[in-house]
Amino acid sequence: ILLMVRLRQAALALEITGISKMIDRQEIAGVILAGGKGSRMGYQDKALLKFRHKPLIEHVIATASEQVDSLVLSVNRNQQLYEYLDLPIVADLENQYSGPLVGIHRAMAYLREESPNHKYLACFPADAPIFPQDLVIQLAEALEKDGTLFSCCRHQKQIQPLFSLWSLDAESSVKLALDSGIYGPKLLLPVINSSVVEISDQSSGSFFNINTVESLEEAEKFTK
Repeated sequence: ILLMVRLRQAALALEITGISKMIDRQEIAGVILAGGKGSRMGYQDKALLKFRHKPLIEHVIATASEQVDSLVLSVNRNQQLYEYLDLPIVADLENQYSGPLVGIHRAMAYLREESPNHKYLACFPADAPIFPQDLVIQLAEALEKDGTLFSCCRHQKQIQPLFSLWSLDAESSVKLALDSGIYGPKLLLPVINSSVVEISDQSSGSFFNINTVESLEEAEKFTK
């Protein structure tokens, strides 16, 4: 309860200014979250597994790069295997493999230090290669309309918290959540100033998460 009160106080303090203008793509950086262990895939580098003849992460990069100004990768092991992608790579400094919110916070800190022109962070999981080409626009419209710090998707009645857009003003609230043992962004929805965006995309395989060998085989059957 105390954590919820402190997060709400931090969020309300930031609500005073809100978002007063339309968010520009040049203000948005993106992070592709590939920092997990891949335990359900036999501890392989899941993001590098082949899907439709190329690594999963390359599909994510192709769609995400058209929606943001720049991209970074959140990777905690075998970073050399990702260097061919020619993108900055950041690793969790603490609590590695604890959950995606750690990677999101690390990307926020990286942008604050290395790319201060970016004001927002869009997140994309490396194991969900099919998603709308206007996803970030829809998330940004919610932030602009509602004056929130964090927006994520709901698709076919299911929350997709890793497909999200964050104001970097939320960094302190994210750090507070991590310090309190919260490692998933979905748990922040009730306590941080947030929006949930209904996504009506009906594309075959949209938002499908590939976590197992069986799900990878299933994804190959989707209509291209």
